[in-house]
Amino acid sequence: MEYLLQDLYGENPLFHEQPANGARYQNDKGFVVFRTTSVAVEHLAFRFEIYVDYGLLKAIKKVEDEAKKEKDGKNFVQPEKCESSSTNSTEVERIGIAYCMPSSMSDTFGKTAVPILAKTQQPIGLLNVDYVFIHAIEPRQPVSLEVSYSRHWKKRHKALEVGHRGAGNSYTKFAASRENTIHSLNRAARNGADFVEFDVQLTKDKIAVVFHDFHVLVSVTKRSGSTLDLRGSVEKLDETLPTEYHELAVKDLKHQQLKLLHLSHHKAPEHSDKLKVTCDPTEADENQPFPTLIETLRMVDIETGFNIEIKFPMKLKDGSHECESYFERNMFIDIILNDVLTHGKSRRIVFSSFDPDICSLISLKQNKYPVLFLCVGITTRYIPFLDQRSSTSEMAINFAASQSILGVNFHSEDLLRDSSPVKKAQDLQLVSFVWGDDLDDRKNVEYMKKIGVDGIIYDRIGEVEARKNVFIVERDAKNSLFSTTPSPSRHGSLDKNSLSPTNSIPHSLNTLDVAPLQVSNAIQSSLNGSSSSSSLTPTTARSPTPTSPKRKHNFSHEI
Repeated sequence: MEYLLQDLYGENPLFHEQPANGARYQNDKGFVVFRTTSVAVEHLAFRFEIYVDYGLLKAIKKVEDEAKKEKDGKNFVQPEKCESSSTNSTEVERIGIAYCMPSSMSDTFGKTAVPILAKTQQPIGLLNVDYVFIHAIEPRQPVSLEVSYSRHWKKRHKALEVGHRGAGNSYTKFAASRENTIHSLNRAARNGADFVEFDVQLTKDKIAVVFHDFHVLVSVTKRSGSTLDLRGSVEKLDETLPTEYHELAVKDLKHQQLKLLHLSHHKAPEHSDKLKVTCDPTEADENQPFPTLIETLRMVDIETGFNIEIKFPMKLKDGSHECESYFERNMFIDIILNDVLTHGKSRRIVFSSFDPDICSLISLKQNKYPVLFLCVGITTRYIPFLDQRSSTSEMAINFAASQSILGVNFHSEDLLRDSSPVKKAQDLQLVSFVWGDDLDDRKNVEYMKKIGVDGIIYDRIGEVEARKNVFIVERDAKNSLFSTTPSPSRHGSLDKNSLSPTNSIPHSLNTLDVAPLQVSNAIQSSLNGSSSSSSLTPTTARSPTPTSPKRKHNFSHEI
């Protein structure tokens, strides 16, 4: 059993052994996570022991009493920062115990409340427990440890530039191509994008498609008709009948229905002129909305990397939900991962998601592709998520470090206010990406490069300033390097036929990071167990973790 306590003041974001008497926890100040691995989760239960530190209570009361005496409040110290000055273990006493039984965790994801019982067996409170079970990928995929990029990132002197939804958001902003289509993604690739970012979700028939919003509007226009009077003359009815919109979830429509129905963006009643989702019959196939993930992997330039954002609905702080009654998490991720593992080939791919549990599932079910945790942070533009792990950039960093994923995708609004999270991420050897509407301003893009982020996601990439894909530049430099390297000679190194100026090693050698190919025996492993975890608020789980793989740094595959 591993333990993790994360709060606003937590210094250790990694899982570790729990202290004998636990650690101090306060509601709404953080969360506690327990994780374990089991092959029989149907028999797995959790026992929670609740202690009180009387020494700490005395210290808090003392500070509160002193604060009352201070009229100006200058010497006031926050009670949650107080520490017990007593080292006497007798001041720590167990006051309650709670059991979370298997019958309380009937689903693979959910929330339950278990009673806290005092020593007298009388209930004294309730413990709210969120839980998630992470199973091995189905159908089972052979997990090779010969090559893994889950924590590998090649540092460059410049940030990678990523095309947002391909060539840009087209439904609420101006863009030359309809967003999240094959045409838009290839347009960004032709404009020199290093990566393209797009959103993936499932249809009712469980096909992974590329589309951003959870809902669409089905537009229904009443047919214009005609009437026949008794004299035989035909009178046409008014043909300018109003259009009715009906909101439907993408998950409730089959892929073929999405392609056939007349669909509009959910803001269409306000901007009907530019928010039509369904394209005209004369438009090319690559302009069609809802391309499948498999089509995207096959048809977009393979030199362009993919940042695949996994769309999974979450609960918001105002009590609303993005899309309720969604798919089961394990099945949802398995479908997407199988598409990518089967058709990804040599493409550079990074996954990301706003849902921290989805990030954990992707990371634990496969070891080939890295994962970024998307973070909203402190914002005035969007309704924040209820999940505390995305409430601030600092909490997002702690979560990413605890799960050993690649890094965090920060919100530009947060970094423009305070850039220190980038430094903290670097200290924890995490990769930093950034997204947000602020990046429409080129000055903000340059600022993000200055503070050291590794990737920048923005609209209309390559439309203002011409650029070239960094991977193509590096490949061409590599080919140029080896084409000018002299062939082996039998003459001595001091022979008069030594390297001529035309055969000298070019300066580009200094700019390349070519690692020697390390050949090692392939280690085969499969994840056979199931994992579960339990926590006081948001929780994560962990599958069996094999030993660290020997990474083979192949230049053509480096991210």
